[in-house]
Amino acid sequence: MSWAEGLALVKRGAESEIRLGDFMGLRAIYKLRVRKAYMDPALDSRLRAQRTLKEAKVLSLARERGVRVPRLYAVFPSMGLIVMEYVEGPTLKEVVGSPGWQALAEDAGLQLGLLHAAGIVHGDSTTSNMVVTGEGVTLIDFGLAEFSSRLEDRAVDVHLLKEAVTSTHPGHAGEFMEAFMRGYSRALGEAAAGEVEARAREVEMRGRYVAARRSVWQAEAGEGGD
Repeated sequence: MSWAEGLALVKRGAESEIRLGDFMGLRAIYKLRVRKAYMDPALDSRLRAQRTLKEAKVLSLARERGVRVPRLYAVFPSMGLIVMEYVEGPTLKEVVGSPGWQALAEDAGLQLGLLHAAGIVHGDSTTSNMVVTGEGVTLIDFGLAEFSSRLEDRAVDVHLLKEAVTSTHPGHAGEFMEAFMRGYSRALGEAAAGEVEARAREVEMRGRYVAARRSVWQAEAGEGGD
């Protein structure tokens, strides 16, 4: 019997396959890291096992430190499979702009701040990876998470979120980030949060500089081709 038998496919990406089903009577997400056909099978198996274990450790530590994340039900490293709690609800992306969304933005800041305080960075901190439930905001999808307390890594997390909100809700981005930073400061402390916010602005400026230079290079290349 296949592990996926009876499980509904939710999402299939380049790195993993997400399915929904039951685990010991509980609604659960089954996340399988897919095999890479182009990679040496032994190396592929080792990498998938390592990444699966790391994600499981991230979830366990985050929950232990009070971050709202899915409960971990089971881990099968040799299969590249994690079974975790299914968190039901709309994403924060879908809720921004509706009544009371500012409090949820602040809670998102609190959760990411607690995650950073635990020595973990998310790696894909967008409003699509934040689910709204009756308890507040739950962080999901830790496939790119790393154990890190580096200022730069924390700043990139905050910058990614700001970019996502600016792209999807430009009219609310400023208010969103103000509320977010209030929650973030509660978790990390005013001084540390201020350092992260300042570095996030530097990350943003570096990105703008690279984008501007790329436009110049492309224009110059176009002129040279005439």
